[in-house]
Amino acid sequence: MNDIRDKFKENLDKWAFQNIAPLDTMEESSPIFCEKLGIEPRSFTFKGYANPGDENEWSQIPFEFAEVLEGTMYMYLPSRWSGGLKQRDIAQVSEGQRVRQTLMITSKDEWKDTLEDFYDIGDIAAFAYYPIQVPYYDQWIACIDKQQKMWVYTFYGAGEWILVTKGDAGGRNTLELQVTSSVHSSPWYSWIAAG
Repeated sequence: MNDIRDKFKENLDKWAFQNIAPLDTMEESSPIFCEKLGIEPRSFTFKGYANPGDENEWSQIPFEFAEVLEGTMYMYLPSRWSGGLKQRDIAQVSEGQRVRQTLMITSKDEWKDTLEDFYDIGDIAAFAYYPIQVPYYDQWIACIDKQQKMWVYTFYGAGEWILVTKGDAGGRNTLELQVTSSVHSSPWYSWIAAG
């Protein structure tokens, strides 16, 4: 997995510190990650999770960080999950008593200061980069394998702002939900549409 980590780190660092984005979509995955999803490695693609789910089971859930930015962000989440603001810049998505995702809005400069610690969390088992609407909006997905758990981090970049989501995916079903949510969510869409 070191090759995946190195490729991810090289490209994310260029994007974060030099404003140099990859020219096209990038996707990489390890056999371990695919095994956790129950998919053959050669047939895996993040975009394979891009088909919308049943509208009775998935919703666009609104989040507002009113003390930080004006406007509403929408995350594509299972309808049985619910979200709410915990602090001025942090929200959580829960299913009953279980936290499924944590969302944090921050400046790109503050986020860059945390990257070295982020790289040490665990093994990068898979990642993707999507140039959604260059140069205004980019999306990175990083799946971290650590101690029998998988965490799905997504960095939604818009100018000088980053929305970071951390999805907790202990088992296959939750991992599928987190990947689907990451691929489908477009929290900055209302800003882009207004611009």
